[in-house]
Amino acid sequence: MHKTMLHRNSNRDERIAAHEFFLTLTACSTVIPILTDGGFYGCGISESNGYVECIGYQSESQDEQTLVFAASAYGHTLLELTSGHIVIDINDEKLRLDVLNMHTN
Repeated sequence: MHKTMLHRNSNRDERIAAHEFFLTLTACSTVIPILTDGGFYGCGISESNGYVECIGYQSESQDEQTLVFAASAYGHTLLELTSGHIVIDINDEKLRLDVLNMHTN
């Protein structure tokens, strides 16, 4: 998938499909965002304090962590995850989703 699929000039159906793919990939994961002091991770604005912070990711699954990191590179950055909500920055617009159920082992 190429970054141009997410641009306004691309085919509308392809753009919607790419957005839904990355949104699902980010929202339906067990990855936990970790605030960092910089490095190679995505940066975003924290909903809790409004400041720009860099985000790292932690997960039991290296594959899942890598996929969420890749989604961030395409503008779908997981910012916060609590037992009650999840916040995803989608191309500089925050989307807050309520968590209906969290799977735990």
